[in-house]
Amino acid sequence: MEISPKTNNGIRVLKFQSQRLENVTPELLAKSAWVTTALAMIFALPPLGVFITLYELGFGIAIAAVVGFGLHFAILVFARRISAALSKLFD
Repeated sequence: MEISPKTNNGIRVLKFQSQRLENVTPELLAKSAWVTTALAMIFALPPLGVFITLYELGFGIAIAAVVGFGLHFAILVFARRISAALSKLFD
């Protein structure tokens, strides 16, 4: 653990060893990019598909939006599990 010197705005930042920039490898960056991209698609595309489908079927934009947002937040409940599974998949 190290305490960085004061920055321009006078705030000190506490950095743990795992948060140091020297510990970031290209493999970790590539894995993070893939996991983040996959998470974004999992969180956004299914609710968007449900929203567009319901709207095109004539349910109205309000009902389609409520169901789409509901599905989005239901998927967000499982974000930690999904992220862990994707991290294992990309290892």
